Amino acid sequence: MSDASSRLLVQPEAWLDADPNPRTRRALDQLNYQPELLTSHFGYKLSFGTAGLRAERGIGPARMNRVSVRVTARAIGGYLERRGLTKSGIVIGYDARPDSDLYALDSARLLTALGVRCWLIDGPVPTPVVVWHQTRLSASGAIVVTASHNPSSDSGYKVYGPDQTQIRPPIDQEIESLMLFDSLPSEKDLAEPHEVSILDAQDAISTYVGAVITQPASFEATKRELEWVYTPLCGVGGAALEAACSQANIPLPVRVDSQFTPDGSFPGLPFPNPEEAGVLNQAFQTADEKKIELILANDPDADRLAVAVKTNDGWNQLSGDELGLLLCDYQINTTTGHDRLTASSVVSSEAIAALCVVHDVEHVRTLTGFKWIMEPAVSQPKKNWIFGYEEALGYSVNRAVLDKDGISAAIKFLQMMERLSARDIGPLDRLDEIAHEIGLFVSHQESGHFESDVIEASLNALRESPPKQINGSRILSTIDWLQKPPPHTANLIEFRSEGGIRVAIRPSGTEPKVKIYLEKSVSRPVGDLKALRLSCSEELKSSGETVISWFK
Repeated sequence: MSDASSRLLVQPEAWLDADPNPRTRRALDQLNYQPELLTSHFGYKLSFGTAGLRAERGIGPARMNRVSVRVTARAIGGYLERRGLTKSGIVIGYDARPDSDLYALDSARLLTALGVRCWLIDGPVPTPVVVWHQTRLSASGAIVVTASHNPSSDSGYKVYGPDQTQIRPPIDQEIESLMLFDSLPSEKDLAEPHEVSILDAQDAISTYVGAVITQPASFEATKRELEWVYTPLCGVGGAALEAACSQANIPLPVRVDSQFTPDGSFPGLPFPNPEEAGVLNQAFQTADEKKIELILANDPDADRLAVAVKTNDGWNQLSGDELGLLLCDYQINTTTGHDRLTASSVVSSEAIAALCVVHDVEHVRTLTGFKWIMEPAVSQPKKNWIFGYEEALGYSVNRAVLDKDGISAAIKFLQMMERLSARDIGPLDRLDEIAHEIGLFVSHQESGHFESDVIEASLNALRESPPKQINGSRILSTIDWLQKPPPHTANLIEFRSEGGIRVAIRPSGTEPKVKIYLEKSVSRPVGDLKALRLSCSEELKSSGETVISWFK
């Protein structure tokens, strides 16, 4: 055995025997001439990150493919068997990316062969639809084959546990420990397709909409009908969003036609993330042609929501924090009771924490990712969960779906717009009103690409010798989340300065990049809020550049 072969998790020839993809032999022949590349494909296995498994499609245990998916499904089956949960079963759905249907069917067939009851939704559907059906069926788990907003070359695999949220430690670690590649599942280890229980995709969407989407209490509405443009960014949200509008008695949108039909190749969208600059350009063009001043967008698996509004200065895309504040404000103002509960990630704005204090609503700060944001909802089931969010455009507006849900969040936003229109104001006006109620919060993000060892060394240096100031503003406190008790430990450092600036720093979980989240708060804003926001933004950008310099 060569030195290169000894470093591999599984030998390529064994992989070739188990892989049903007819293109594997040719791809493997190309890798055999490049030892380092061969090691990158076969030297390690995928692991669960912030939102499941994600990787480029390709061969080997370090890529997404039918063998990796079968090994993961077998591990999930092993976990369910250990816990005595095979009979309550698992719901499986998928997005419109290449091979997602194959990954989903392979998972269902393998789990069925292991004695796990499976319900496979037979067409592409939004992630929240799958998650809701886990609740409806009282299933012990769910799998959604999706890479969300990643490039078209990637695939992914989200897993939900018995509490109906995305798996957290120690469940993800236990499943990973069962992802063994010393023996690879083959076709004989799978049940026949007809043995898998099927859920019709259209029925799955309609029952989700009927259960999750509600009409608000009556109010004196504006006489002006709401007009808006919508794009699902070539993802799977279009049909569900329009069905939800009909359910909620909201006017249907003007479609961005070129992006409405699901297409996993994402033409013209190399990175179909609504946070990225340029991704909403076709929506802007459509809205300008129709003279419409509101745009909504879902990401490709429809669990996130983006909003843009037209102003005198052009299009203004709301930040994830701004949209989160508006939705939380709406939820607070349309619910009652002393048992209301909200949550947000530690890297998101602290504005909704301040809003919740004013309204006597409990708020919890969590680790990054919706698997953590929804934890308070399931650990405090007697509380009235009304809202959870993360700055990366993820929002939960009800307990029916224990994950972020871009469809129900869109409906809540549109219902909010109808109420604001009745007052003859828009969302930016409401943000100004909230700033006068709780203070002004302005957020900004920076990131920098560095080698992983440089990032780790820099973070260790910041822990050992924290900076005393940021751009002349003295640092008052430092919080090292590595010192938090498990399972709430995280590689995250927070600094707060006397100038009202908060900085949170963490490494990316998917690439060699450091992510920096900055926020400035002004407790009693006066004067021109637009000018004040701009001044705060410039200060945060300068501070972000300073923080980046700590890694050089």
